[in-house]
Amino acid sequence: MTVGWGLSRVSLPQLEQLVALVEQGRLECPLTVADLVDAGFRAAAPDLSVALDGADRVGVLGALRVAVAERIHRPPPRLELVWTGPETHASVSLSTGLVVERLFKGATQSIIVGGYRFDRAEILEPLCRAMSERGVTVTMFIDIDEKTDDPAQGDAFATAFVDRWFREVWPQGAPRPDVYWDPRTAIRGDVPGHEWATLHAKCVVVDDERALVTSANFTDRGQTRNIEAGVLIADPVFAEQLAGQWRLLVSEGLVRRYVG
Repeated sequence: MTVGWGLSRVSLPQLEQLVALVEQGRLECPLTVADLVDAGFRAAAPDLSVALDGADRVGVLGALRVAVAERIHRPPPRLELVWTGPETHASVSLSTGLVVERLFKGATQSIIVGGYRFDRAEILEPLCRAMSERGVTVTMFIDIDEKTDDPAQGDAFATAFVDRWFREVWPQGAPRPDVYWDPRTAIRGDVPGHEWATLHAKCVVVDDERALVTSANFTDRGQTRNIEAGVLIADPVFAEQLAGQWRLLVSEGLVRRYVG
């Protein structure tokens, strides 16, 4: 049984719920991925299975109770207000553009970006340097802004859109990140059998340790002029959970990878 790292990515409410289910005998040990998924722990099942692999009821409850106690008594995450727009004299917020730049520049291992709109290569320049100079792995999830009314052409249509995205937004000559899109976003919602859907999230996760969640797009307006609000979260548990949500979309085949 390997506890610690795996359980650190499971939320406190989930840990407490799992303790209750095992105590009540509603989940039998050793825990299996299938049992965990059936009990409602779909996203956390892989981590829980690894962390509690082969443990009997006593071992599972012991590990879970230690994890719960550590989580309850650990220092609260550091939260900082991130802001785009007019500043008052008493403002204590951080600039969105500056925070994004610092996150990209400070990454040492991985960066995940979820974005709705992008319009300037300059904003992504530090992201490119993280890849080329430090070998940082970059994964991006983007919205397909233009839609097709032919579902059979959805993937080809989205691929063409990402082709243009690289030509128009990505710095020329830079290494390319892995780019994914939600296939629903490539099809018009007025096509029979389809509904409008958008990848509207705007966030950054760096090294599974820090995360920015913001209303601001990765555009000049969003980073420098609009009124936008966000939060910078220095908390590995939250960062790993957010990163895990994106990775789960990939592992379960809910998003498509650009292969152009």
